[in-house]
Amino acid sequence: MFKNILLYCLVFLSSSLFGQESIDQTLAFQTDPAKKYSIYVPSNYNEDTPSKMMLGLHPLNTSRWNSTSWRDHLIDFVEENNLLLICPDGGTDGKIDDPIDTAFTTVMIDSMLQWYNVNEDKIFVMGFSWGGRTVYSYGLNHVNRFAGFMPIGAAAQAFSGNEAWFENAKDQPFYLIHGSNDSPSSRFTRFINALERNDACVESNLLQGVGHTVDFSNRTQIFTDAFNWLDSQECGVSSVDENSENQIKVFPNPATTGQILNIETQLPIEKIEIFNSNGKLILKDGTANQVQLSKDQFTTGFYSIRIYTEEGVIIKKLELF
Repeated sequence: MFKNILLYCLVFLSSSLFGQESIDQTLAFQTDPAKKYSIYVPSNYNEDTPSKMMLGLHPLNTSRWNSTSWRDHLIDFVEENNLLLICPDGGTDGKIDDPIDTAFTTVMIDSMLQWYNVNEDKIFVMGFSWGGRTVYSYGLNHVNRFAGFMPIGAAAQAFSGNEAWFENAKDQPFYLIHGSNDSPSSRFTRFINALERNDACVESNLLQGVGHTVDFSNRTQIFTDAFNWLDSQECGVSSVDENSENQIKVFPNPATTGQILNIETQLPIEKIEIFNSNGKLILKDGTANQVQLSKDQFTTGFYSIRIYTEEGVIIKKLELF
């Protein structure tokens, strides 16, 4: 069914997507016959070069915000930073984290990978208010899809900071933007503490004299500073030289569940960890150079392998089918 959705989208939109800057479209999805989304393609987009992409999650206030208005609000920022932008719509209640919306968000990300040349290692997520809250809940439940997280004035009082998905914040870069007049103790400081408690990489900007708004002055520069910080982080990954990285081979890749995964290297392996696409730790191995991809642990999909060596941490991608 999912492949049919992507094919339908691609055929339906192929005549209108490319060569434009702003796109507003709908898609029949689950119970919504016309689920809306908005896209911005920067003027320097080159289909021959993988582009960085931002997922934009809009606020709750339906009298002002939807996918289109949030997209338009971010155009200066994404244009300046040459980012593709995809903004799903939260529907009539404006909540971008309803089950239908989180499922739709995943479909939209996957669709963008079909429609555009996206650098899958450089997909970021940002959101304001309810959208900032969803940066935490959706982002941390799909953590391996994103290279960085930018919650802005997150309406996150309902979260304790102890939810299980905060454990997925380990080694993930977060840049929090918040107003000093917007209940920072319950909506800002508490979540910095939660992220740091779970070993995230955290930077923040507490805007003095600013309340619960995204209409603060110098907005484009503030967002750009946050994005540049996120884009430059390599949290939890020690730098290794190209020669060391090339000394490690993982095969077969792609593989099938039930197979044995071989890790070939002359470097002493200290530890091996494999995470699924949601950032959940599936397997922690010792120094073995073979890993059994048992069917009770692994299903089809994409995984991230972290190989810890004395030279540093090397990350490899794995596809199972």
